[in-house]
Amino acid sequence: MAQHALGNVTPASTTTALRATNNQTTPASNYPCQALQFQALGTNTGSVYIVDRQTPDLTQNVLAEIPAPGSSPVTRPAWVIGNPAAPAPFDAATFWILPAVSGEGVRVTAVKT
Repeated sequence: MAQHALGNVTPASTTTALRATNNQTTPASNYPCQALQFQALGTNTGSVYIVDRQTPDLTQNVLAEIPAPGSSPVTRPAWVIGNPAAPAPFDAATFWILPAVSGEGVRVTAVKT
């Protein structure tokens, strides 16, 4: 297994999300992986939502809400999803990032088998 940094995903919109694989040089229609981590950027001032579609309803399509980092003590909240028992059970391309504040986002890391 190897970790792959998918980079910072920082959508300019608060209504239209970007895929977790947005920074790939050739964005894949699928990106099978064993686990994913979504970590708040240190400069975020609002929550970032991990959603299941490009234009989500925040009452129905939110998989996780990652709050803004804390300053005392310094924290970088994250959401991690993984399944070590199954071969590549997740597709990173099906996870979407939507910030509450335009231009904020998360750092995405995938573990591939």
